[in-house]
Amino acid sequence: MFVIDCHDHIYHKKLAPMAVKGVGEFYNVPMACTGTGDALAEYAKKSPVKKFVVNSVALTASTVKRLNTFVAEQCKAHSEFIGLGTLHPDMENADEEIERIISLGLKGIKLHPDTQKFDADSNKAMRLYEKFASRLPLLIHGGDYRYDHSHPRRLQKIEQCFPNLTMIAAHLGGWSIYEEAVPYMKEMHCYMDISSVMPFVKPKRVTELIRLYGADRLLFGSDYPMWDPVSEYESFMALDLTREEQEKILYKNTARIFNIDLSEA
Repeated sequence: MFVIDCHDHIYHKKLAPMAVKGVGEFYNVPMACTGTGDALAEYAKKSPVKKFVVNSVALTASTVKRLNTFVAEQCKAHSEFIGLGTLHPDMENADEEIERIISLGLKGIKLHPDTQKFDADSNKAMRLYEKFASRLPLLIHGGDYRYDHSHPRRLQKIEQCFPNLTMIAAHLGGWSIYEEAVPYMKEMHCYMDISSVMPFVKPKRVTELIRLYGADRLLFGSDYPMWDPVSEYESFMALDLTREEQEKILYKNTARIFNIDLSEA
């Protein structure tokens, strides 16, 4: 089956070892992969995972432009990649960078309030969403038992304030607080990805949550380099889902959001 992985982080090969080590320490998780774009692209040669939506989050405002250029270059080097841009609430000239993101051919925005250290519904962040809400989809990290920056209630406020924003709440909207997220996410209309869910939640419950939220809202993602895309795909295929549910989650929903050509599917 043709598969699109909607959630992948990539790093410059010189910085990847340090970046991967830092992410592993932040989440206290042994990292499965190297984090380079070259290594990620190799999965397309040996598995059903053929496309990857890639991003590189700017931890400071000063690194936004450099990282957007890097992701765009990686997309040119690897036809398997669909790139997302990064922004930061503290940056100046966000309007200009949004235009540059679009000109670079990037297809959306990725934000991570916990690592970027801002409240997802802060005034600065809300002004940022307003600038691209009707133009670019947003993939945003959701949830962390240690922090309140990306709590699902904050994601709910974003949706209420920007009904024209196509938002994907990562990790079922609540990494490590999956059950706490349920009352919020079941009342919302945004998309969600299932990255960094299956390693922590029992398969039966993952299936129940997919049915609760509906396959039309869900996207497959591996959260590379934290997890191996092929292993995540195999875990997903072991869930008790129908073929129709699998197809929607594995590629149809992601292709619709990011206008991905499915002629090779």
